[in-house]
Amino acid sequence: MLSQHDADGGNEINESLGKLFSSLSDEENKNEVSIKVAALNQLYSTAIQYIKPVVAKIVSEVKQNHSELDDDAYLNLVDRIACIEWVSETTGKHHKRKNLSLASKYVHFLSKRYTPIYDSYIWLVMVAYLKEKNIKINLSSPESYSEFYRCFSKFKESYCLESYSNYQIDKFLWQYGKNILSEIIRSEGVNLDKAKSIFKKRITRRSSRDALTRTA
Repeated sequence: MLSQHDADGGNEINESLGKLFSSLSDEENKNEVSIKVAALNQLYSTAIQYIKPVVAKIVSEVKQNHSELDDDAYLNLVDRIACIEWVSETTGKHHKRKNLSLASKYVHFLSKRYTPIYDSYIWLVMVAYLKEKNIKINLSSPESYSEFYRCFSKFKESYCLESYSNYQIDKFLWQYGKNILSEIIRSEGVNLDKAKSIFKKRITRRSSRDALTRTA
């Protein structure tokens, strides 16, 4: 899976984003933060239509000396920048949104890839693996990054993956999820949302081993 991820250009993209975060390292500069958020939003399709409040939240929460943070502080930072509120400049309406995926990606690069990325591919595969170990876990998306990371740590522990970095495990889960969903899309002739729904039903109705291996 890691070799396939590399062959598909995943490592090259991550290296380029790492360079972007290193060169635009002023977390109090809205323009620099905007460029990084826009790049993540485009490359990872996080579906954020209005990045201005996202940028404002990051600038307010991330300090220049963030490199001095320990691992737990980086983990907590994801939840702090994920929840945003803003008032529309055109309609005057108040909005709330939780950008868990984007926030996890932003802190992933801030933390030099220590914090694993949350997204739906990773979550679905991880839940299937945990169910294989008879660990009770809700298939619904996690309420917070803290919840996601607890499950990630449980997966890592349950499958004796302590010798692998969070970054390696993250890439494996994402690539495997992509492969499974791509195969469902191809074989069933459905779109991505429907493919996710089918995969969820397989995890729920069948043994997790069947759900994971049927398209391996």
